[in-house]
Amino acid sequence: MDTSEAHILLKNLLKRIRPQEDGSGLLSGTITEDEIEALRSGLRALGLGEPLHPQEVEPAPALVPRPALKSEGFEASSVERPVILVERSTSGTDKGPIPEDEAPFLDLSCLSLPAPGTDRRVCIDFGTAMSKVTLVSDETANRPYEEIDVLKLGRPGDQEEISEEMLVSSVYIDNDGLLWFGAQAVQRSQVEGLDGKRQRIDNVKRYLSEEGFGDRVAGQFNPTDVTITYRDMILAYLTFLTWTMNQCLDDLGYERNISRRFAMPCFDGAKSRKTAQDLKRMLFEAQILADTFATRIADGIDLAEFMKAASAAGNVEATSGFIDKAVTEPLGVAGALLSWKAAANSLVMVVDVGAGTSDFSLFRLGFNDETGRASAFEVRNSARGLTEAGNHLDNLLKSIVLKKAGIDSRHPYWINILGALQLNLRDYKEALFNDGVVSVSLFNGDVVEVTREEFLGLQQVASFSASLRTCMKEILASVDKSFIAGAPNGRLAVALTGGGATLPMVRDLAEGEIEINGKVLKLAQAAAFPAWLVETYPELEDLYPRVAVSLGGARRRVIDHGGSVGITAGDVKAPPTLGGYYVKGS
Repeated sequence: MDTSEAHILLKNLLKRIRPQEDGSGLLSGTITEDEIEALRSGLRALGLGEPLHPQEVEPAPALVPRPALKSEGFEASSVERPVILVERSTSGTDKGPIPEDEAPFLDLSCLSLPAPGTDRRVCIDFGTAMSKVTLVSDETANRPYEEIDVLKLGRPGDQEEISEEMLVSSVYIDNDGLLWFGAQAVQRSQVEGLDGKRQRIDNVKRYLSEEGFGDRVAGQFNPTDVTITYRDMILAYLTFLTWTMNQCLDDLGYERNISRRFAMPCFDGAKSRKTAQDLKRMLFEAQILADTFATRIADGIDLAEFMKAASAAGNVEATSGFIDKAVTEPLGVAGALLSWKAAANSLVMVVDVGAGTSDFSLFRLGFNDETGRASAFEVRNSARGLTEAGNHLDNLLKSIVLKKAGIDSRHPYWINILGALQLNLRDYKEALFNDGVVSVSLFNGDVVEVTREEFLGLQQVASFSASLRTCMKEILASVDKSFIAGAPNGRLAVALTGGGATLPMVRDLAEGEIEINGKVLKLAQAAAFPAWLVETYPELEDLYPRVAVSLGGARRRVIDHGGSVGITAGDVKAPPTLGGYYVKGS
């Protein structure tokens, strides 16, 4: 066992030790073979020989076979674990276990807190790859400026080395049936999943946009006999995200029941309403569960215990209104563009490319700084989303690696190779675009090299690029002609945000010209960092593409959703300049 693996295992083993009143420690669960080997490695490093022989350690409970899920092709087993529920007071002090046959205690203290101030709010951007939360406090008589705090979720999430502000959107159920989140989910899975048969859920958010929300979680993700759905896994991650947010708010002196908005992809009609309702309810339940498991969430939560508490939380009436409303991802970006002080006059297409979806929306932004009159709104029926995004490129990279290696499902180590590759795919893709080439080491020892040029030359990548351009043209062609005819200076500004904003096929959307119904618009990429933030929060420049959604969504003044398509550019009484919202190019 190498040093890094031993370090991860020992660190997590220590975190599982619960302090007792007499000063001793209680270790929950069983000590796995890997953890025993990590202890041996540590003692050997100290020159203390070969202690901890197997006969000296209490044997682990027998594994109870679980039927393989034929559709997935993986075998899984589970360990029978007792469900111990811990009751917490509103002060957060553990009171000890309660009988298993009793209803689980839920910490509902958040529901009885005094109503928070209305001059501040957060917006939660639950991302497919990374999640972000921004707190905005309004300009008031006692606060002479709009205060912005991108919450440092990475600190309580124990992943500062990855990012202080962004939280890894991963969930993993370990071989002992403990739930792990974020960076710890990645670390645990990389140790236990070396043979490729165990997987973590890296893209749990996609079950909101694709089918499978209520489907049972497959065996390679869940080694226990506890039946869970992908909704349950989304709720589990939102519990962790809410917990990290609570820690940050507490550090800043704000209430746990602060008003919160939440971002979501662009969906059509009924699906949009249903997704907004689902997320609103899950965020309510997540607050209760985050409080209930507050003292233990960083140490792993027993899956059976979590599900019992989640079931009870699902029956709690939402009497508190701290969950505000949904904001589409492009709407959040648009909300970050205007300073609401400097003059602005532009037609803007927001393109937000994340790991799971690519979201588009068209905005007419006008603000008269002399009169304070705003004509800023989202053009009705212009919000659309594609499920082709970062994950689509991940799958294409996986395909080209396996093809170049000559490996398919007939390979004797197919499951191992595929599983191990999947665990590190996101890192491989990042290296490919950053360095221009990536060397992928497979489970069977093969090493495959892929260059950026050959990857971008794939027909499927070209099709992805064409899908983005087609979606953009279809939106422009479907809106009222007055918006195109009245575009200031015959120009369309394209604001690119999200983790995929720097991808070549995304940057191409803001270059050259585009013809819509016989009218040619010049394309100009919006400045990567709005001018008003340059003046007030220059330190956010590098982070802005990732937090634009949560930043704009948390501001008091939100651009209207679904403005009238009949309005023309002549109705905007502002100088024909971009004022506080600059663009690059001509």
